[in-house]
Amino acid sequence: MPFDSLLFFGDNGGGDQFALVVAPERDDVFVWDHETDSRMRVAGGIDEYLRRALTPDGDEGGDRWRYPPRAS
Repeated sequence: MPFDSLLFFGDNGGGDQFALVVAPERDDVFVWDHETDSRMRVAGGIDEYLRRALTPDGDEGGDRWRYPPRAS
């Protein structure tokens, strides 16, 4: 997935960045792993991303975005 089609809107404080796909337009949120240059879908839309990002999950300092999204 080229960077040209991504709209970055935030990061996790460790270098990985979150993005929406703008071309072709889709609702999914992806995370770009700066160490591996991989892109992984982490949410089905910005609403799901925000709900997950703002809900404490007991992941004390862990990186929950490296794992498949939790079932909603």
